[in-house]
Amino acid sequence: MAHQPLDDLELETLENFLESDQVHEECQNFVMAHGFLTALAICPTPTTEDQWLPVIFEETPQFENPKQEKQITQYLTRLFVDIQKELESEDGFMVPCELEMGQSPEELSELQEWATGFMEGVFMTESQWFESEKEEVVAELLLPIMVASDLFDDEEVVQIRHSEKLTDSCIAQIPEVVTDLFLVLRTEPEKRPFPKAQPKQGNKNKKKGGKR
Repeated sequence: MAHQPLDDLELETLENFLESDQVHEECQNFVMAHGFLTALAICPTPTTEDQWLPVIFEETPQFENPKQEKQITQYLTRLFVDIQKELESEDGFMVPCELEMGQSPEELSELQEWATGFMEGVFMTESQWFESEKEEVVAELLLPIMVASDLFDDEEVVQIRHSEKLTDSCIAQIPEVVTDLFLVLRTEPEKRPFPKAQPKQGNKNKKKGGKR
């Protein structure tokens, strides 16, 4: 049976459920779960549903009945496949929110939530991201997502976030960076963007300053 991408109504149902009182207060919302599953889709070692569902939910939701549990679980699984297929296509990757930061440190934008979810996916599968041959280019490519997330206070990220202009320039790279990470980690060596990615990211990053 062919895979059916989630339609608008199904996406809305999933989004509403992840924001409802039926889930734990630390449950990932839709954009955070999307970021988390994007990182897992990039990781070269498959992660099973049994491994990633508990991370999204934090605790088992209070489902109304087995039918709702099956529906929500299927929607998340289909979302994961949707993301995988988007990464494998040649159409470019779309982040499901505006590429903008929150107006204050206390108010995270959807992009910051997405990036935080993405980095949680990286942490969960960290050893697969930083093999010796790829470590430098992967770390370079992850920088814009690190800047957008609310998880890092190391010097380079802090410097970038002290400048609104440089932060905006950095986060604008995220859709392209996601595609490049997929190519680096999941494709044959001759297709990997090593020659493009290292100078491009390196040159831009050296100009940046930042804010946390």
